[in-house]
Amino acid sequence: MKLLVAITLLSALILNSCNKTKQVSGTYIMQSEMLPKVNGCCTNTEIMRLNEDQTFSMYHQNDQGDYTTNDFAKGTFQLTKGLVSLKPYSINTNFDLSKATFRKEHANHGLDYLTRLDNKAKYHKMDFEKADSLYIRRVNSDNWESEEITVKKDGTVRYVLYSSDKSQHTMAHTKNKKLTKEQFREYVETMSQSSIFKPGITSKKYEISLLLSISEQNISLYDHNNIDKKLYDFFFEKVRSWVK
Repeated sequence: MKLLVAITLLSALILNSCNKTKQVSGTYIMQSEMLPKVNGCCTNTEIMRLNEDQTFSMYHQNDQGDYTTNDFAKGTFQLTKGLVSLKPYSINTNFDLSKATFRKEHANHGLDYLTRLDNKAKYHKMDFEKADSLYIRRVNSDNWESEEITVKKDGTVRYVLYSSDKSQHTMAHTKNKKLTKEQFREYVETMSQSSIFKPGITSKKYEISLLLSISEQNISLYDHNNIDKKLYDFFFEKVRSWVK
């Protein structure tokens, strides 16, 4: 009887912990600019992914205009009394998260965000259904043929293939399509479960760039060749097939 009670209590504790973790799981983005802004300089961007299994991944981009640096981190997190504490697997002296703690907040517009306690920076929880547009491009390094895919929040997709003929004249082949509700939902779910950017080269054959615009939070994300491979495959295998 005592064993049954102990198992029941343990199960309840585990379920309660999982429910709390689900409340904060998701993708959070922080972006700040140094003012006055000169020639596009300078922007500091961080993307934090909190998973339901209490692991996290973090991407940091420091755009100084004439050069850009990227850092990545992974680890676990704890949620205690509304505070999220990160525990990275390894220490990066250039990107130290060992003491990073965040407080869960709720904005008037309904989207949750996290406030980092040491610098008061706001990390907005992303609703990718409201992202204005996602643009992804790849260029074949062998023949410079390029492909572009743009998805907008109204569910329209634009696909453009740039190729050259024997005279080296560039030709653009364009297709447009309205996604079905199921296709658009799959796009949103794929984005929501993605880290967006990951360390390592996405492809040896292609130069790849991605631009995500979210005007509601005045956020614009851009990087090249560090694209999450699952995200890259989704666009150039599945989304491209929907349009073509």
